[in-house]
Amino acid sequence: MSNGSGEGQEGARVEHCPSCGSVDVRNNLYFCKGQPVRVYVQCSGCGEFVARYTLRAYTSDKTYESLLQRMRFSKLASGKRTLQIVEGFGEDIATEFQHVLELVKTEEDQRSIEEIIAQDYLDEE
Repeated sequence: MSNGSGEGQEGARVEHCPSCGSVDVRNNLYFCKGQPVRVYVQCSGCGEFVARYTLRAYTSDKTYESLLQRMRFSKLASGKRTLQIVEGFGEDIATEFQHVLELVKTEEDQRSIEEIIAQDYLDEE
């Protein structure tokens, strides 16, 4: 997706403040029992609202603990499948993180995040 036209299967974009253009943001998490966790993104520079996300899953830098927490609420078919998930989880997260950083560096999609989601990903849910 090097031209930012939405033609590829993947892409990456750095979040920018719509008010001042800064990429320095702060994530404020909102927890309400019985509802998904919501993340309110605030610009660290000017303090303005940038975006809100709803979390489906959360993985921290402690990937093993994050996986165990997620597995608490999942039913898995077999011990072998569970072992495969556990063994590959941390490595998969680290690899994907590096891949996203490389995409941002070499082929950052220039469309707004709203356009990317609406054009490429909204119909998949």
